[in-house]
Amino acid sequence: MFDPIKPVKVITITSEKGPTKVMYPKIVGMKDKKVEGQINKDIRKLVNSLKEEAEEPDTSVNISYTIKVNRKGVLSLIILLDFYKEHAAHPMQVQKALTFSTLTGQNFTFPELFNPTSYYKTRLTRYVSDHIKAEKIPVFDQPPKVTDKQEYYLTDQTLVLFYQIYDYTPYAYGFLEIPIPFDTVMQMLSRNSPIRQLTSR
Repeated sequence: MFDPIKPVKVITITSEKGPTKVMYPKIVGMKDKKVEGQINKDIRKLVNSLKEEAEEPDTSVNISYTIKVNRKGVLSLIILLDFYKEHAAHPMQVQKALTFSTLTGQNFTFPELFNPTSYYKTRLTRYVSDHIKAEKIPVFDQPPKVTDKQEYYLTDQTLVLFYQIYDYTPYAYGFLEIPIPFDTVMQMLSRNSPIRQLTSR
């Protein structure tokens, strides 16, 4: 399919200092340097906050990233923090995500994806509950509710809601991720939702 908005160019910035190794994405080559600068600033801010969260004595820290979607003016990525404190029972991981418009530099919060009158939180909470039951996912107590602080990322075809290790599932399960096909949420979206951009012809 012809894609009139080209993917942005992403390079990897690497730094290593003692037990801390950091790899994060940097956007380069955009015509609009203001947008490029805003996206890179938001990425660095998240990476630095994760680094500060884990940098303690006797702790090894590794930060990496994955680009989940980069097309049609939408960039969605994951930053993964992996850290291990000496004598701890096991390593820990924290996953964060960012979703941008590469046209404006907007960093989309979860509520900005949706029409506020669409009851999206109630409907998505029901979807999450049904998914957990269908997949027999081991949760500690009640299935999670979807709130305005919901963490998410986008792929080519899905909205993925995710929860941190230990929030609702045991360590061995890893991150609880709920993939939701775009078709399921189309009626709930805001006018400027990046999901609309990804699904436009």
